[in-house]
Amino acid sequence: MMQKKSNVLMLLNGAVILTLAGLFTKILSASYRIPYHHIAGDVGFYIYQQVYPLYGIILQISTYGFPVIISKLVSEHVANNEKKQAIQVIQVSFVFLSMLSLMLFGIQYGFAENIATLMGDKELTLLIQIISFSFLFVPFVASIRGYYQGLNEMLPTAVSQVSEQTLRVATILLLSFLLVKNNYSPYIVGAGAIFGSVVGITFSLMVLIFFLFRSRVVTTWSFSKQTLTGAVPILKKVAIQGIIICISGMGLLLIQLIDSFTLYPSLLTSGIDAEKAKGMKGIYDRGVPLIQLGTVVGTAFSLSLVPVISSAIAQNDWAFVKSKVNVSIKLSLVVGVGASCGLAGLMEPINHMLYGNIEGSQVLKMLSMLVIFTTISATIAAVLQGIGRMKAPAYAICIGVVIKILLNLWLVPIMYTEGAAISSAISFLVITVMNSIFLYKVLGPKNKLIRHAVKIIAVGLLMVMVLRGYLWTMNGILDAHSVSRGLNVGIALSGVMFGGLFYLALIIKSSIFTKNELRDVPLGKWLIKYIL
Repeated sequence: MMQKKSNVLMLLNGAVILTLAGLFTKILSASYRIPYHHIAGDVGFYIYQQVYPLYGIILQISTYGFPVIISKLVSEHVANNEKKQAIQVIQVSFVFLSMLSLMLFGIQYGFAENIATLMGDKELTLLIQIISFSFLFVPFVASIRGYYQGLNEMLPTAVSQVSEQTLRVATILLLSFLLVKNNYSPYIVGAGAIFGSVVGITFSLMVLIFFLFRSRVVTTWSFSKQTLTGAVPILKKVAIQGIIICISGMGLLLIQLIDSFTLYPSLLTSGIDAEKAKGMKGIYDRGVPLIQLGTVVGTAFSLSLVPVISSAIAQNDWAFVKSKVNVSIKLSLVVGVGASCGLAGLMEPINHMLYGNIEGSQVLKMLSMLVIFTTISATIAAVLQGIGRMKAPAYAICIGVVIKILLNLWLVPIMYTEGAAISSAISFLVITVMNSIFLYKVLGPKNKLIRHAVKIIAVGLLMVMVLRGYLWTMNGILDAHSVSRGLNVGIALSGVMFGGLFYLALIIKSSIFTKNELRDVPLGKWLIKYIL
């Protein structure tokens, strides 16, 4: 009994380390785009964002997709004291990922010009070719991370993730600044920024190799004829489940990728000048860091309960699982709705504060609605994976992607970037609804949760009205036409504090969370004393 409890504690500690590393890297990955936009401008941001989803997919494969399934298979063998079988999982996974990565590298590098043409801009060819080199590192990075995670040693993965993103972001900002300063073309600046991704993943591999040699296990990974014995079942599990997990985590990336292939070309065919269309796409892409930051904050609280849920599943305590899932989803709703409605209510000063003007604020308001759906769907997908329903989120993503493609083709020629924003919101709404249906088919419906959702949305809408009134008042006092960027920074930050406190107070007074539920929520014990 004591051994089982110790294993659960080790699992939770490892999950905390990996969660904190993931949180740091996601915040960094979202926030660097704001200074990059200031360096490169709207057109430069368009160039970078057109090709970024291709790198994002590589990051998903090497960080969140295949390492998860590799670690699962390794941990199963380690638990049964089957060291040779655990090493075989690494060997087979490495061979499979090497073949997959070489194929993807060849396709992306060899057909880079064709891909750029499909995106409507042949000058993106060099950037696409540079990104393709990141594929060559995937087999090494994913296999080593999967190995250590399978041993419940999360430090190598965490350090490699943080190192990769930190060096990547530093390289992107430094190179882009130097290239702009020396008057290079926006596409060369973009190529320099994309090169930062290759630098990042290279350094990540160096960190992982350091851990390998330090632990002296690398000599046991040599290949032999025994590697092929029983390799087919391992190959099937790694390939099928790894791809499913990858797709499950690529929702926002795939939405961005569809925009890369359809938005700019559709603007051109609608008769918009190329330079203007690039600027419009760049302004539209301002929403990406806002959505990512909102989603990171939203999921940080709700996903903190996922390790607890996973340990309860391991002990077959389904009553506990249901109660914690309920709290997790309510948390994601509260934070997602709060972030989304807060952005919509304060978009003009936030846009001015972050990007120097208020262009595209209407489109960004529409895009801010995605935060609700991305937060909830990410939370539910994590829970579904935790209870062994890995295919469900992937199905939902696939349906959402098809809807996004069809709506973009229909709405963008009519409504331009606003059409793309609406199609993104609708597609993620469908993903969220599908994930919710999958979850409650397993755990059973929760009528109270629906009532709480209505309350939370009502409070969010009330906050939007209050914030719009606050903006109207401030603009009236300060004269909207002469409000400087500095004043808008003050308006935005004070609005965030005012709106946040107003929203939090109403949520607490609405009795959405019980006192017992709040005890499990980050900062919940502090909030309990404010409940009447």
